[in-house]
Amino acid sequence: MKTKQLWVALGLALSIGWLQAYGSPLEQIKDPALKACIQAALSKQGVTGVEQITKLKCHNQGIESLDGIQQLINLESLSLFNNRIEEADLTQLNRLEMLNLANNDLVSLQISGLGELKTLFLFKNNLTSINMQGLVSLQKLRMMQNQLTVLDITSLVSLREAHLFDNQLEDLQITGLSKLEYLDVKQNPMPDELYDFYDEQTGIVISHDGNADDWQ
Repeated sequence: MKTKQLWVALGLALSIGWLQAYGSPLEQIKDPALKACIQAALSKQGVTGVEQITKLKCHNQGIESLDGIQQLINLESLSLFNNRIEEADLTQLNRLEMLNLANNDLVSLQISGLGELKTLFLFKNNLTSINMQGLVSLQKLRMMQNQLTVLDITSLVSLREAHLFDNQLEDLQITGLSKLEYLDVKQNPMPDELYDFYDEQTGIVISHDGNADDWQ
């Protein structure tokens, strides 16, 4: 009995020490709007710990920072549409299946290795590039209205549809994407030779509007 009590006391001491050093999970969320949204999710979903949250929806909240969100380790759906987020590293949220960061101020986003991700909405941001390695389950991609100058989607072996119009892409390789059914690359400064290649592909609907000179 004494040994058991000793281990309990030791565990409690370690927990207290950790909290004193690092603070509670919610205290590590520095953005007040994000913290408020997480608190509301805890109440709505009837759970007590942030690690129990599987879905988080915080639209139009003025959120600027996602620091600390990596504690929500069981998140499967994260939707932060229309906030003020400029950069984020979500690579530790490896259970994510749906991510919506559309209509933010993103210039940098780390999501490589999220092997469960199926749906990704990043339209209306300021991204010039993004590493998409390891997104082997991604099926739906909406990244139109950014500033993309380079994009490698050849590792997206499950991709079915991609909306990439209104960017700055001069090239986009689709070889090997056997499941791709729809691609929209209108309003990108691509050469006519690439559009000719797209037109030769079968089994894919590719929407484009010719060389940049044709639509300026």
